Amino acid sequence: MASITAEQRRQRFERLSNIREVVFGMQDGILTTAGVLCGLAGALPGRYEVILTALASTAAGAISMAAGAYLGTRAEAEVLEGELNRARSEVVHEPYLIQESLLDQLGREGLSRDVAYRVVKLLSSAPEALTKTAEEKVYGIGESLVSNPVIDGIVMGLAFVCGALVPLVPFVLVSSTRAGLVAAVVATAVALFGVGYFEGWLADRTRWVSGAHFLAVALGAAVAGFALGKLIGWLSGVNVNALS
Repeated sequence: MASITAEQRRQRFERLSNIREVVFGMQDGILTTAGVLCGLAGALPGRYEVILTALASTAAGAISMAAGAYLGTRAEAEVLEGELNRARSEVVHEPYLIQESLLDQLGREGLSRDVAYRVVKLLSSAPEALTKTAEEKVYGIGESLVSNPVIDGIVMGLAFVCGALVPLVPFVLVSSTRAGLVAAVVATAVALFGVGYFEGWLADRTRWVSGAHFLAVALGAAVAGFALGKLIGWLSGVNVNALS
């Protein structure tokens, strides 16, 4: 297998950083829509009302998730950028303090005092290298931690929509409300197991355990949503047994 360069490896890590938005967006889209379908199917007698409400919920959820991801990532990026600027300023104006801090940190990581001193001395001959190393070793931050808020927002919104379609499409295609609900729950369980399995594969963890965890969450959300819908229908006096 051909080796990859440091730049290619960095770009790969940056791409993988969006896995958080993909997994979270899809999981939330699947669970939210499945819960809405189960809840509304238990509270409303007409399946078209259920479908329209679920579509509205999907649109609102996608916009909300995208906006939330954008604002959250933007705030995080601004805070991290401010910390990076302060760190770079200290490297320029107080290099001896930074060198001493870096020396201590390298010692805590296992280097002897003499070796750590030589490393710091070599880094000090290249200000950019000293700055980058100090950002990561002393301050625990780096440019790789700063995400793009626009990309995160788009990824989150699209992932939510894709996840929402998993239970919604089977429910729409099946003419019977009860059968459509069963198909939506099955699709939800299978999809979340697949998402969990995929996450386990990426994280090099036990894939079946990760998939089973997602499956348990899906079934719990479906049961809770349907029970809540039944309760709302009973409290409001709607005929919840009129499923067509």
